[in-house]
Amino acid sequence: MKKALAVAALGAVLLILPRSSSGLDIQLRLSSGLWQMNLGEVNAALAGWREGLKQSADVDANMQFVSGDISRFRLGVDFEAELLLSFSRWIKLGLSAGYGYGSLDEEGTLLTIEEAGTLYERACPTKVSAFPLLVSGYFNVPLGPKFNVYLRAGAGVVQARYVSREAQKKVTDKRFTYPVYDNAKAGGLTYLGGLGLSYSFDQSLGFFIEAVARSARVDGLTGENRLEQKGTLYSYEEYLPQSGFWRPTMHVLPEEPDGANVRNVHEAVIDFSGYSIKIGLFLKF
Repeated sequence: MKKALAVAALGAVLLILPRSSSGLDIQLRLSSGLWQMNLGEVNAALAGWREGLKQSADVDANMQFVSGDISRFRLGVDFEAELLLSFSRWIKLGLSAGYGYGSLDEEGTLLTIEEAGTLYERACPTKVSAFPLLVSGYFNVPLGPKFNVYLRAGAGVVQARYVSREAQKKVTDKRFTYPVYDNAKAGGLTYLGGLGLSYSFDQSLGFFIEAVARSARVDGLTGENRLEQKGTLYSYEEYLPQSGFWRPTMHVLPEEPDGANVRNVHEAVIDFSGYSIKIGLFLKF
């Protein structure tokens, strides 16, 4: 207890000390923006799910593909909170935690199919999430008393999560049922580089705009499926004999799929690499 009180007291003293005494400025930066992600395998699996249903309907006299298309994952949402330590007017160090995600809900993946005279709705809602923890270095160039331009370089770890479900219901029903479900996660490394512009309203408040390019590929995702089977998230092509279509797909399976009806099997990759543009506020302490 005494140690905890001492640490708390020391932190309070550091916060109230003037800059000339502490030699260190502290900022809290909060930002949000858009994140362009490179989710090629996820998009391929969604497109394969739709095309598999369409081709099955083309060769089945009792089935008709009525309407529907699937959007591609292009942009996600990015949030970040960062504690920034200024050692000088030029050099800063940041410790940050973030959250980024992209999602397609039932409406974004909705297909209408007629089977034996009854209309059904099918959907494949999918969400990918990233939780990065980063250490960043900043090189700051003052452009005047209020404006600054800066370069940012950072590295850290990222926790990725993938959730996908297949939904179905009659058009007349209100709720979907979900016969297929996959949930997997894993950690990996992430790197970024960026360029930003900041403006100070006064000594304690300002805003900034930042553009960032990042690398963040995560594989080896593990989790469970609808049958509560634990396993690895695999990406592969599955042969549909009725239509002759090789369907790209992703599923959590207890063992690596094999046999004549599968090909191009590998552990799925969730690739968050891409670009983001953010705007935020910073508070000086």
